[in-house]
Amino acid sequence: MNRPALALLAFATLGVWACDDPPPKKNPFEAPPKDTVEPPKDAVPPKPSGPPELAIDDLGPKVGFSRVLIDKPDGRERLRNELSPVKQHYAGKEVTLSVVRKTRLAWVQIMLSELGKIGATKVIVKTETRKDFPGELAFTPEATAPAPEPCAVVGMILGDRSAAIWKVSGGTAIKRAKGLAGPDLSTTGETIERFAKGCKASNMFFVSADETVEWGLAYDLAASTRGLEGVKFDTMVLLEKTPTAGRKVDLTK
Repeated sequence: MNRPALALLAFATLGVWACDDPPPKKNPFEAPPKDTVEPPKDAVPPKPSGPPELAIDDLGPKVGFSRVLIDKPDGRERLRNELSPVKQHYAGKEVTLSVVRKTRLAWVQIMLSELGKIGATKVIVKTETRKDFPGELAFTPEATAPAPEPCAVVGMILGDRSAAIWKVSGGTAIKRAKGLAGPDLSTTGETIERFAKGCKASNMFFVSADETVEWGLAYDLAASTRGLEGVKFDTMVLLEKTPTAGRKVDLTK
């Protein structure tokens, strides 16, 4: 065999040995490859730019998706902390608030008060009620309501589910007994109408209820005034403090 042939044979043999070389050893300290691929940063959904929905159910107030346990010692402060960052959506505007019937009256009082403090002009409260009553009413926060005439009408559902009607300045309260399924709003309406016609200088109605009374009954009392003949209340106010029937109403200012 000549020299060129021997050289070719040696090169081929070397190539065979090279193909049989073992694979390089893996570094035991090398980090494993990632199984998941991180999404780009711009894939994060944008925060909603509009106002969060406001509601009160049987567990308490909600601001957007945030639940506030209002009965906690710092519950009211927590509600303020939820409303403060979004006050620009409510200041100088009407606000919509959905409230279930079974909720506590005090929670509605607190929510309306705090909305008034951040500048809401009116709170449109939506509550399920009787078929012949409106399902939403506009309430003016007490702190921003105009000063009432002394003869302005006050209506309240008492602890035994009867109703009492009197003047904001105080005086004899006319009481109407409980009906078969709650307050007798028919006879109560007659009394409200009589008081209102005797106070033509006022178009305000103040509503409240005993602390043991659910919100729905207080709402029904306010909503019942919309069907009264010859009487129109342009300003509906839910009192922040529960009054005593017949006594002068202590208004928050």
